[in-house]
Amino acid sequence: METIFSLTEAKSKFSDIINRIIYRREKITITKKGKEVAVILPIAEFRKFEKKGLIEAKGVLAGIDDTVEEMVVQIYAARESEESREVKL
Repeated sequence: METIFSLTEAKSKFSDIINRIIYRREKITITKKGKEVAVILPIAEFRKFEKKGLIEAKGVLAGIDDTVEEMVVQIYAARESEESREVKL
């Protein structure tokens, strides 16, 4: 469950917010001037995010070698077709 509080509300109800997190396992979103700026969540839920770290990012760069290789090929092709200067490769 997620509940939203403005920063002013959150300051005045901080003890209540902590109790909601402990006993109801709520996730609390804090807003400032209508924009979401922070989230308070049970420590167990936070630990799940914390442990992922690099393991979660493992697949993000998969295939980057192919992308870089393609960019290099395009750069060299552009240099070879450039007529305003001589490029020795």
